Amino acid sequence: MIEESLSKLGFSPSEVKVYLHLVKAGSSYANRISADTKLNRTNVYEALDRLVSKGAISFISKNKVKWFEANKPEKLISLLDEKEDELKKSRKELFSAILSLKNISAQAKPLEASVFTGKKGLRMLFEDILETKKPIYLIAANLQFKEIFGPYFELWHKKRIERKIPQKTILPKKLKNKVEKRELLEYKFIDDKYTSPTTTIVYGENCLLIQWDKEPVAIKISSKQISKSNLNYFNILWASEIR
Repeated sequence: MIEESLSKLGFSPSEVKVYLHLVKAGSSYANRISADTKLNRTNVYEALDRLVSKGAISFISKNKVKWFEANKPEKLISLLDEKEDELKKSRKELFSAILSLKNISAQAKPLEASVFTGKKGLRMLFEDILETKKPIYLIAANLQFKEIFGPYFELWHKKRIERKIPQKTILPKKLKNKVEKRELLEYKFIDDKYTSPTTTIVYGENCLLIQWDKEPVAIKISSKQISKSNLNYFNILWASEIR
């Protein structure tokens, strides 16, 4: 029980042995302590130095030999006070670190994904693209936006041009003669094998994945990392020579 309590005060096993030996013996010197405790002399010397620095023991010199004795047990109270001060300081530092982590966590934007269905849902997304006012990067395998939305498709491009939002679009070669030239709109045409039935649109930190079925479905992902990854793929296709 005493050994456990001393350990909690920061005493090492060798310090516990040496200290308790001195409490019982009254006073002693290093060689005798080593013999009585069965501890290596090096460990005894190190333990004695640490106990002196803790204020648990003191020494006097007799004929050039250091004799050590345990200070009054009440002295250990000061060690306990130091431990409590350290714990308070550690608690304060930990609390500060937790607050810092909380602030960092609050600033980190979580991944957001939403599903939109039907023409009404997709129209909301295309309006969101215009409201974001960021450059648009689009990869498509066909001209479904124009085919499904008709007049709204023309109105959408009119709004895009009025808001000076640039757009880059990658389409398969087969559509090269089916697209119209528009302001702030650039095209690149690639082999069919590099396109996908799913339309991908990147704008700002958002990425749209649109499946053009009878009832079209779109997934909007708000993620800096995912939008950057898709934009990198777009740029690779855009810069490629496969036209």
